[in-house]
Amino acid sequence: MYSPFCECCWRKIEGFSLHKITTGKFHSDFWKYVDSLNSFGAYEGVLKEAIHCFKYGGIKRIGKQLGRLLSSITAPDVEILIPVPLHINKLRQRQFNQSAILAKECAKAWKIPLSLSILVKIKNTLDQASLDAKDRLNNVKMAYQVITLVKGLKIGLIDDVVTTGATLMECSKELKKAGAKEVHAITLARA
Repeated sequence: MYSPFCECCWRKIEGFSLHKITTGKFHSDFWKYVDSLNSFGAYEGVLKEAIHCFKYGGIKRIGKQLGRLLSSITAPDVEILIPVPLHINKLRQRQFNQSAILAKECAKAWKIPLSLSILVKIKNTLDQASLDAKDRLNNVKMAYQVITLVKGLKIGLIDDVVTTGATLMECSKELKKAGAKEVHAITLARA
């Protein structure tokens, strides 16, 4: 069920006692665009290994279990869920969007509509994990575009991991420019 992890190891994954934060050290303008950050747990141990197997190892089936972990947190007050999109080249290479798989599980559990087409990635960027904090912000600058109306909406933006907050901030910035009322980031793990 949790393959390649045994049930004993999987049960070692612990979530934060406080999932929602509205302050913390991320890129300087992060909180200007993101209304709250909701994360299941720390990016370490078995959770980190599971995310790596899912995202980089191509073990797609584990995504459903990781999505269930994420959906176990209290849903923020949002009207729609949007996963952080992948550029078409990355999607072809990976063959799935890990954030979309997590978002589908959350949409099902929280009974909140999901859109895979409101936000698109228009710039093929380097993998954020390969960059230092300063370069991450420049890497994702102007990489996303909103292509459907979001005016007045409270949006839940879903991603697998938040480290510096550059990706979530850039996506949120575009959503707010397009008229979103609030953007609440939701991640499986927080570094």
